[in-house]
Amino acid sequence: MVVVKQFLNLSRTAQLGAIGAGVLALLLLPVSIFIVDEVRANGEVARNVVAGEVDLSGLGHDDALAALQAYEEALATTPLTYQVAASSFELLPRALDVDIDEDAILALAMEQRRQKGFFGRLADWFESFGETVELRVPVTYNPDRLDDQVDEWEQQAINNPAFEGGLVVADGRVLPEYPQPGEGINRTAAQSATAVAVQSLQRRPVRLLTQQIEPLLSPSDIDAAVERASRIIDSPIVLQANDPEVEIEFPATALAEALVAEVRSTVPARVDLSFSSVPIGRLLEQHRELIEQPPRDAEFLIDEDDQVTLRPSRPQTLLDVDLVVDRLFDVADRGGSSGTFPFAEGIEAEFTTEMAEAMGPITKVSEFTTEHPCCQDRVTNIQTMAKAVDGAIVMPGEEFDLNGHVGERTREKGYVPAPQIFEGEIVDAVGGGVSQFATTLYNAMFFGCYEDVEHKAHSYYFSRYPEGREATVSWGGPELIFRNDTESILIIKTAFTSRSITVKMFGNTGGRECTAGLGDRYRYTDPPIEYEADPTLPPGTEVEARHGTRGWTIDIFRYIHFPDGADETQVWSHRYLPSPTIIRAHPCDFDGAPDPCMVVVPDVVGEKPAKATGRLETWGFTVVRETVQVEDEAQHNRVIAQTPAGGAEHAQGGSVTIQIGEFVEDGGDPGADIAQ
Repeated sequence: MVVVKQFLNLSRTAQLGAIGAGVLALLLLPVSIFIVDEVRANGEVARNVVAGEVDLSGLGHDDALAALQAYEEALATTPLTYQVAASSFELLPRALDVDIDEDAILALAMEQRRQKGFFGRLADWFESFGETVELRVPVTYNPDRLDDQVDEWEQQAINNPAFEGGLVVADGRVLPEYPQPGEGINRTAAQSATAVAVQSLQRRPVRLLTQQIEPLLSPSDIDAAVERASRIIDSPIVLQANDPEVEIEFPATALAEALVAEVRSTVPARVDLSFSSVPIGRLLEQHRELIEQPPRDAEFLIDEDDQVTLRPSRPQTLLDVDLVVDRLFDVADRGGSSGTFPFAEGIEAEFTTEMAEAMGPITKVSEFTTEHPCCQDRVTNIQTMAKAVDGAIVMPGEEFDLNGHVGERTREKGYVPAPQIFEGEIVDAVGGGVSQFATTLYNAMFFGCYEDVEHKAHSYYFSRYPEGREATVSWGGPELIFRNDTESILIIKTAFTSRSITVKMFGNTGGRECTAGLGDRYRYTDPPIEYEADPTLPPGTEVEARHGTRGWTIDIFRYIHFPDGADETQVWSHRYLPSPTIIRAHPCDFDGAPDPCMVVVPDVVGEKPAKATGRLETWGFTVVRETVQVEDEAQHNRVIAQTPAGGAEHAQGGSVTIQIGEFVEDGGDPGADIAQ
C-alpha cells in the first residue's frame, strides 16, 4: 500500500516515466539472459538440434562428433532382415559398408542458430525453447556388396534361380559356365528398399520381390570372357625393379590359381576379372626381405675424373600385396610378359633428393698432396687413416673432428708402431706418423676456404711440410677440427700411392676462393745445447752428435676472395722451437756423478804394451806393468792378462795392472827386446 500511495503521489510525467522504466526492464531481462546463454554455449551445438536420431543439443565439438560416430556404429551393427520367398535372412549393414559423413553433419549442426545478426539470433533463441531443428543424416552403402549378397540368397532361397553364367578354372584351363533363365530377385527393387532401410535404426523386415529373369549375359559374352581370361593366365609374368633390385616371376599356375571372375548384373551386365591377393601374397611373402628396404639418402657419387653425379634418395620400400596384384593383372590383361614391380613407400630418407638439389652444384673445391719415402711403417699408418676418412661427409654447419672421426689408433684397426713426437722427444708409438695425413687434410681444408676451428702445427720444423701451414694430431690432443661453414654438403675423398697422400674436398663454397701467403721469419732463437751420456766415450771427451738449428716465428696468411669482389685476410702465427745441439760425453763428466765414478775397463789383452797403456790412460786409469815369461813366442811383447779384466767396472783414476809376455830362448837374455 505504501508503494501504491507513493506512486499516486507522483506527477503524471513521473508516473509515465516509472511505467516506461518498468517496461524497459522487462524487455531487457530476456535479452540479458540470451547474451549470457550465448556466451556460455559458445562452441556448443545450439539448443534443440537433432541430427537423424541423435540429439546434439548443447554438445561441444568432440562430444558431438563422438555421438555421431556412435550413431554410425549403431547403424552398422543393427541387423537388417530380408524376406526372400519363404526364407528369411539377417544381414549386418557393416557388410554393406554403410557410412555417414560425421564431419559434414557436425559442421552443419554447429551452424544452426549461429549465422544471423544479433536480432535474428535472438529470435532463434526464443524459438529454440519450442521448436526443434531436425537435420537429415544421409546414409550411404556399397551397392556391389548388396548384389553379391543377393546372388547368395537367390541360390539358397529360390528353387530354379536364374544363372548369369561365369567361368571356372580347372587344371590351368578356363572353362565357360553359360547363363540360364530362371527366377530371381528384382535387383532394382532390392537396391531401392535397402537404400531406405539403412537410413534409420528402426529396422523393419525388407521383402525382396522375385520375378522371372532372363540372363543379361549371352553365351557369346561368356565366350569372350573365357578368351580374355585364358590370355591373362596363358604365360608367366616377371615384375622387376632397379631400386632396390627386385625380380620376381609369377608362373602361369600361380596366375591361374589367383584368377577371380565375378558376374555383375549391371546394365550392361559384365564379367569382371581380377586376381585374388591371397595366392599372390603367399608367393610374395617369400621375397619380403628383398622387397622391403630401409630408406636411402641422396648421395653424391664421385668418379675417377672427379666428376660428381647425384644418386636420388629413396624412401623406405614396403610390400603392398594389393599394389602388386593390380600391377600384375594390368600387365597380364594387356598381354605383356613383364612389368615394373610396385612398392609402397614408408618413411622418407633423412637427406632427400630435394635437399641435395637445393645445395647447388657440387664440385671439387680443393686438393692437396704431400709426399713421403716409400715403405716405412709410418706410411702404413698414413694410409690406414686415409682409408678411415675417405668418403666422410660434413653437413652444413657441422664440425669435422679428425680424432673424433677416426678414433684411437690401435693395432686392431691396422695401425703399427712408428716414430712420433711425444713431449718433445721422438718415440715409437702405435699410429706414429699420421700427422702427415693431418697436414694434408689441413691444407685441403685451408684452400677449400672452410672455417678453421682448431689446429696445431708441429713444435719443430720439418722440411717435408709447408712451413707454418701444417697440423699435428695425437690421440688425446692436439686436435684438428674445422667447420663446414657453407650451405652445401662437404665430401672428403682420399687417395694414396706408396710415396704420396692426397686429400680432395667436394662441395659448393658459393664461389669463394682461397690462396696462401707466408711472411718472413722473425724472432729467431738460438739452439740450446743438450748433453747426452755415452759410456762408450772416454771421460773428458765430447762428441757433437747432432748440430742444432735455430727457432723462429712465422706468419701464415689466407686470402679469401669472394665472387662479389670482396676480400678477407686471415692470419695465423706459429713459433717453431729451436732444435738443440746434442753433445755426447761420458757419464762421469756430468754434474752429480758418483765419487768415485765407475768406468768400464777397456779390454787390452793381446795388444802391444804401448798401445794398451795409451788406451787405459785415455780412460783415466794408472797403468802398472808386470813382465811374465811365456813359452809361446806369439805372446812375446803382448799383454797376456790385465787386472781388473776388460769389461769390468773400476773406479775412475784407479790403477790397472797389465802383464806383458816375455819369450826367452835357451841361453838368451830375458827382457832384451821387451818394448818400453
